[in-house]
Amino acid sequence: MFILPILLVPLVFGLAIHRLVDIPRQLSRGTLRLPGRRHVVLHAATIAAYAVLLGYTVALGLALVHALVAAQDRAAAYLALLGYVVAYPVVYFLAAWVFFYGLRPKQTSKNQI
Repeated sequence: MFILPILLVPLVFGLAIHRLVDIPRQLSRGTLRLPGRRHVVLHAATIAAYAVLLGYTVALGLALVHALVAAQDRAAAYLALLGYVVAYPVVYFLAAWVFFYGLRPKQTSKNQI
């Protein structure tokens, strides 16, 4: 019963770290682009999804460090950590859904090889 969450959370955490590093790198290279001015809501949603994923990833990391290292009351710290762990895959998949619609590959011309 606990095997799936134990396997899923580190996998999702690694995928989130990869996306958080890869998206700005691809945007700076020009291989990815945000939606244009015609899609203001989608543009804002994509930026907000990135900010939420970044914030939640940092919060999960800090809660993990706090629970393992600095917590006076370990039970309360693990209970708070459990809330982050349970919601983290949902936050990641919602952000990935927004990224799917909000980030587009650079358009290439059809005459290029």
